[in-house]
Amino acid sequence: MKTRFIPRIIIGVSASLLLSACGDSDLADIEDRELDTARRVQLAEQLEQASEPEQGAAQTGVELEDYDLVFSDEFNGDTINSTKWVTAQQWGPDLVINDEQQYYIDTQSNADFGYNPFSFDGESLIISAIETPENLSAVANAQPYLSGVLSTAGNFDLTYGYIEARMDLPEGTGLWPAFWMLSTEFEALKPQLFIVEGNGAKPESVFHNYNYHDEQGNLRSPGQWEVTQESFAEGFHTFGLSWSAEELLFYIDGIPRYRIIGENVSQQAMYLIVNLAVGGVWTGSPDASTEFPAELKIDYIRAYKRKAS
Repeated sequence: MKTRFIPRIIIGVSASLLLSACGDSDLADIEDRELDTARRVQLAEQLEQASEPEQGAAQTGVELEDYDLVFSDEFNGDTINSTKWVTAQQWGPDLVINDEQQYYIDTQSNADFGYNPFSFDGESLIISAIETPENLSAVANAQPYLSGVLSTAGNFDLTYGYIEARMDLPEGTGLWPAFWMLSTEFEALKPQLFIVEGNGAKPESVFHNYNYHDEQGNLRSPGQWEVTQESFAEGFHTFGLSWSAEELLFYIDGIPRYRIIGENVSQQAMYLIVNLAVGGVWTGSPDASTEFPAELKIDYIRAYKRKAS
């Protein structure tokens, strides 16, 4: 399979996608216009029940008894599971996208590279980004930072369901952690689904987004959505996505925070990606205040499919 990557930028808004931020004041009105009464009540109850999650606890956004677990990695071991993950993007390590400044080390293909960005503490996977040592600059495509990416391309993808990760995002100017999905075939809409992205310069904020292509090939998005909460700056949080044929509903710590609906919601199989980028068109470059190694910690990643009715 050959994948052609399109940089993550926003150049327009399509009328065939509608969006809403889910909050105490506007949830009922928004869902009344866009969803049936039962769905509106369900979301309102979720919001009320999860509005004050236990600090550090894993809060799931859907009723999991309605789903079957189809993919999971709890990262309790000491190695990357090669039946689930590849340690490279589909387009290889040397193609620079988004003006990013890291070189992703493919430890599965090059175990003797000289630096391994993946480590384990018994409960979590840690992706560590460092400044590129001088002796590794030539083999790192002269990129100033080294980091890691995991992808399920070729191993696992799904169409619709609930996807969730529990992660501790790093703080620091120029750091760009992300948990996202990319179309397996990358045809037609060529969707890119960003369950969560972090901007290290804004440690109290996280971001949701969705990009696709219209019939003319223009990259479209309903808009990146920022959620700000003081507690995001410290510790683990769960980031989830409920995905159906015409709805994307994003959760943080079990609370619905952003909703996108419409005919241009992805109906293609998509695979999972988690990475720690450094620099780029969105975050800018690290500065003197950015501490390295920078660490993205991942407690688990899980995917569920709704049970047949």
